Amino acid sequence: MGKFDNPKGSRDFYSGRFNERDVLGEFRSNAAGLRALQDEAGERGYIARGRAIDLIRQHTQEDPTNPRKPFAKELRLAVIDELGLEEDDDLDRIRFYSAVGTPLDVFHGVDGWIEFVPEKGSIQMITLDVMLDPGKVSHKADVIVQQFPDPVEDEVAFLEAVEGYASEVADRLRPSVEAMLRQRGQRSIP
Repeated sequence: MGKFDNPKGSRDFYSGRFNERDVLGEFRSNAAGLRALQDEAGERGYIARGRAIDLIRQHTQEDPTNPRKPFAKELRLAVIDELGLEEDDDLDRIRFYSAVGTPLDVFHGVDGWIEFVPEKGSIQMITLDVMLDPGKVSHKADVIVQQFPDPVEDEVAFLEAVEGYASEVADRLRPSVEAMLRQRGQRSIP
């Protein structure tokens, strides 16, 4: 057996952490945000789930309505399509955040999330966990994102995979979106 082989077979050097970064992007913050995370963190880096979410929202440098990574960008757009949102203000109600590399990822098993911010009421959040291991069954997130085709190699298959995840996310967000539309006196969504 070679130096980098294991009993389960040869392993690539591509880790789950690299996969998470490639799929969702890594949380990026300015110096003030990094200090805020450090100030909140316990001795081993732990931050309570809700507080970690608040800090990520407050200190992300990425626009949550325009993620950089292709999967995150296409997932957000596909969720908007699934929900039938058309007004500019409503499009900005669907937001994506990466938590990769943060205490939310490390301690709470959440690599990112998509949220719906209604006009009134509470934000609804659908958490994501990106996994390389298709056999892993335990998770803490709402939606598990497994491997999918590279958009450069097979764009059609990539978009089909994204649409599958978008459907799952949209199904969970639909009741909140419909409630907001009913409050406005608008139609229901598909």
